[in-house]
Amino acid sequence: MPAERESRIIVLHLTKYGDRSQVVQALDAERGRTGFFLRGTGKGRGPQGQYHPLSILDISAASGFGSLEYIREAENPYSLANLRTDPYKSAIALFISELLYRCLLDGAMDPQMFAFLEQQILSLEGTSGSIANFHLCFLVDFCRELGFQPKDNYAPESPLFVPYSAEFTGIDTLAETFSPEESLLLHRLLSLERGEAMQLKMSRQLRGAFAQKMVEYLSYHLSQNLNIRSLKVLHGLFS
Repeated sequence: MPAERESRIIVLHLTKYGDRSQVVQALDAERGRTGFFLRGTGKGRGPQGQYHPLSILDISAASGFGSLEYIREAENPYSLANLRTDPYKSAIALFISELLYRCLLDGAMDPQMFAFLEQQILSLEGTSGSIANFHLCFLVDFCRELGFQPKDNYAPESPLFVPYSAEFTGIDTLAETFSPEESLLLHRLLSLERGEAMQLKMSRQLRGAFAQKMVEYLSYHLSQNLNIRSLKVLHGLFS
């Protein structure tokens, strides 16, 4: 009998394999980004619906399918019903899951990062009222967890954010700087408490442009092109 291990995972996405099976891409609390083979949805493995973007599952996994472990059993420690049924929260969950898949590569998972992501997922599930700024707040906080937190030296004489130096400057001739509006928004997101940041009013154009600029900021510091397709979905929903 194959050796089994237990772990907690955060589901990123599923890929169909054959008629009834799936490959589950997930963040494993022990092993980082990992693929699992899911044989159908029979007893113990739970319904396919529980494997939605950002679902948190306690699993029992065993080797036996090539380089992939397969999930023998899975349980939901949290229902996360809103992430499945609310179209706005589902769209944000899809964006975050795609971002994590692109940013976090195979390898050991930092326990602090996993705890941060779990807390963010629970916050998204439980937040009431407008969530239009949630992904903006997440992007800024995620940069901090990755070690790329922008330096908040914003001032009247240094009002423009420069991605490659990760600080604000007064030089306005650099094509790579954030716009004045984007720079001011970044300063506010860095300096405000989450509850206040969630209440910030802005145009849909600024919200969309800022999210794209933050993805580009991550792309630069991770030295990889992060083509996050789900950003267009968010831009359309929160317009």
